[in-house]
Amino acid sequence: MTAARQPFVEARIVVGYPNLTVEVNLEADRGDIVGIVGPNGAGKSTVLRAIAGLQPLDDGHITIASTVVDDPSKGVLVAAAQRRVGVVFQDYRLFPHLSAQDNVAFGLRCRGMTRRAARSAALEWLERVDLIDHRDHKPAALSGGQAQRVALARSLATVPDVLLLDEPLTAIDAGARQRIREDVARYLHGFRGATILVSHDHDDIRALTTRAVVLAKGTVAWHGPTVELNEHL
Repeated sequence: MTAARQPFVEARIVVGYPNLTVEVNLEADRGDIVGIVGPNGAGKSTVLRAIAGLQPLDDGHITIASTVVDDPSKGVLVAAAQRRVGVVFQDYRLFPHLSAQDNVAFGLRCRGMTRRAARSAALEWLERVDLIDHRDHKPAALSGGQAQRVALARSLATVPDVLLLDEPLTAIDAGARQRIREDVARYLHGFRGATILVSHDHDDIRALTTRAVVLAKGTVAWHGPTVELNEHL
């Protein structure tokens, strides 16, 4: 008998709040870019936080690369710092006192790399995202698009298994958004892990993802190829 296929990311996320229970099943394979869309309060951020290790499950389980990282029924809860998960938050969360180079190097230092090696690797990543000339700039001196690319480089530099993007283009000026979308799409399509992207902007979902999940009141209302998303909004 052929063994059942194990998705690279497989999750049943159950988190209860006073006025809402989030109960979401989610799968993603290597190379998948899964978009999660839905109104405010639908549970989108809860899904990301659970996978990142920032929100423990009340029930269910999360498996990444065949490793269970959260399963309350078995007493398993791997700390966020121990998960091979990169997160780009909505506000990017760059350290204001560090240069672009040192912001990118920070994640590598947390993984045990020496300062010299981390800063050298950070320069390579800044070159990949076309920001090598801004390596000494602190976040206050960067545009929204540049800060977004620094945050993306910081996450990708650690070679995560899963990349989580929370409203990654919200802070981008409308006039630059299409160009930044194209930049982000190029980086994501070269990433060999699984990507899960949350956005309230349907254009971001259509432009950046391969599969989409529509959440409503904490549950999955629809999931399928992104090209079919318009039929279910």
